[in-house]
Amino acid sequence: MKLFTLFLSIFCIEGLIATVHTERATTPWQQPITADIEEPSSCNRTILSCHWNGSNVDTCCSPKYGLVVFTLQWVPGYGPSDEFTIHGIWPDTCDGGRAPRRGCDRTRISNNIGPIIKSINPTLYQQISRVWPSYKGNNNWFWSHEWNTHGSCVSTLRPNCYGEKYTKYQDVNDYFQKAIDLHHDYDIYGALNVAGVLPGRTYNVETMLEALRQAYGNRVKIDCDRSGQLKEIGLFFYVQGRDNYVLTDAVHRGSCGARGVYYPKKY
Repeated sequence: MKLFTLFLSIFCIEGLIATVHTERATTPWQQPITADIEEPSSCNRTILSCHWNGSNVDTCCSPKYGLVVFTLQWVPGYGPSDEFTIHGIWPDTCDGGRAPRRGCDRTRISNNIGPIIKSINPTLYQQISRVWPSYKGNNNWFWSHEWNTHGSCVSTLRPNCYGEKYTKYQDVNDYFQKAIDLHHDYDIYGALNVAGVLPGRTYNVETMLEALRQAYGNRVKIDCDRSGQLKEIGLFFYVQGRDNYVLTDAVHRGSCGARGVYYPKKY
């Protein structure tokens, strides 16, 4: 009888140990499902802006102005000789209309964007100084204008959309960092160069459009000045989730005429 009791005790102890081990083994993969969720992480990251189908979508999770234009410019005498420089990221309405011309959030207006970026992210400051130069005024004025007019309209960058993780000026940093990331991902000069479209010559606008369509799979917008000289190229994006930019066809044709586009050398 004593022997039976001993075996029964051992069996129960082993069962208890096995149960504890099982619970410990399952906890690591179960816990993160709920432990790290904050407001930004609760967003549906598969939602594509401008494709809401009438449903109410939190503008922290999908940008209110959901058709975004990344505009690059080609200005002789400014920036690297083999790169287009940045004009800005412009959040537009889903049908291609402009967001409010004076920006969307007066509480975050600043005329010192240059010094702010330099203080919080010196590397980013160096990058935008190289590929986002102003040709009409000083760089700080240009960047402040872009932030106040366009950056403040990116609804997913509102401070309350970051939850408790927000740090001062993180929204400013993220807006300009996104521009640098897009500039890295879409090398317009390189794509044209591969297609044999080189500075110093005049091309049919369709030749340039097709070269970029072949490179990226979507149609872009090309703008010229009144003399027919290349001025800007715009890439259009929808936004998947909060900040994943998905290239789409341009909704505007651009201003270049049929007589040809002069693509000047920078220097």
